[in-house]
Amino acid sequence: MQLSLDEARGVLLAAQGLYDPPSREADAGAVGAVVERLGAVQLDAINVVARSPYLVLWSRLGPFEPALLDAALWPGRAVFEYWSHAASIVPMADYAYYRPRMLAAREHMWRGIREWMEANPGVLRSVLDAIRDRGPMASADFERPADGRRAAPWDWYGPKATRRALDALWSMGELMVHSRRAGQKVYDLRERVLAEAFGAAAPRDDELPSPAERLEHFARRTARALGVVTPSWLRDYFRLPAPRRDAGAAWSPRDLLDALAREGAVVPAAVHGLAEPAYVARESLAALERIRAGARPARTTLLSPFDSVVWDRARARALFGYDVCFEAYVVPHKRRFGYYCLAILHDGRLVGRLDPKVERTAAGRRLLVRALFLEPGVAVDDGLVAGLAGALQELARFVGAERVSVGRGARGALAAAVRKRLAGRAAGGSS
Repeated sequence: MQLSLDEARGVLLAAQGLYDPPSREADAGAVGAVVERLGAVQLDAINVVARSPYLVLWSRLGPFEPALLDAALWPGRAVFEYWSHAASIVPMADYAYYRPRMLAAREHMWRGIREWMEANPGVLRSVLDAIRDRGPMASADFERPADGRRAAPWDWYGPKATRRALDALWSMGELMVHSRRAGQKVYDLRERVLAEAFGAAAPRDDELPSPAERLEHFARRTARALGVVTPSWLRDYFRLPAPRRDAGAAWSPRDLLDALAREGAVVPAAVHGLAEPAYVARESLAALERIRAGARPARTTLLSPFDSVVWDRARARALFGYDVCFEAYVVPHKRRFGYYCLAILHDGRLVGRLDPKVERTAAGRRLLVRALFLEPGVAVDDGLVAGLAGALQELARFVGAERVSVGRGARGALAAAVRKRLAGRAAGGSS
């Protein structure tokens, strides 16, 4: 099967739920369907306009009630939080495939954390005992030491040993995230969370999938989530173990995809412009037929820097010609684009990026575009201007901002046109 780059991009965007605009108002089922479709929604604590998981769902669903995602965790128990691509929200149905990672977590922890655990077994026991006796607890529910001081400006855990213990116990699967309290993780014992999710049918540790079954499961999930996948893209999506060919854990991405092809789960393909072979998921063949019949991408939206479309920088570069640049941890005078840039998706391409901020003003909350950049060779036309202005207003509604402004720091023809378009809508009472 031969695909052009445009077709491959379209297949991926369709698989990711970004080809068409949302057709209806999102409900709990739609929220759960996005997590199931993607397989993992990456977590991140930075909150400039909204936290990344909510932005990822907004990009696909439009303005939705964020509480629906919180409710999928609890009381819905349709999802849970664990290490996947990174710390992520994942379907509860996949729990058994993540449980081996939990059981092996102690071996793979950073040496400093492992050494701390070995030196502080009493802290681990006391945290487990407190949650067992008192029920779900967050880090804030444990007392801060009277003389506690942050060891260094970049100390991740701060002065509370209990916070370090909570994170370690979560990584090892002794605790699970029960719910979120104003964004903060609330932990409970694994067995209590699983009882709520599965009842008596909770997966047992002596009945878990084998390493080969886990690899196959995540390979299938990756193919469905991306629509089109190459061997070099396979490992990153769920951060699979390093490929090996020894007798202990023999596997390679190419061999695994070829095995799925023999079963008919994927179809071998060649994508013009990509040097390595590609594979199209069976579930995406209908989308490819639709694209070849003349369908065109109709979604203009903004993507979090932690969105699954762009979290693999090599894939984003190969497929979209787009270089992901995350500068939140770069000192301000060295930033090229801004603190927290969102990618602009328009007509099936990543055409630029913008640096947003939600701020409070005397007139209410405002979504401010501090900087706006186009990719080389992208032309400014009415479709792009209208699409971007609409996406910004949609984002403003989602985050509760009464208006959108394109700041003076945003220069160029696109910034001027979008600024004019927004001003015209405001004057007409449609903003």
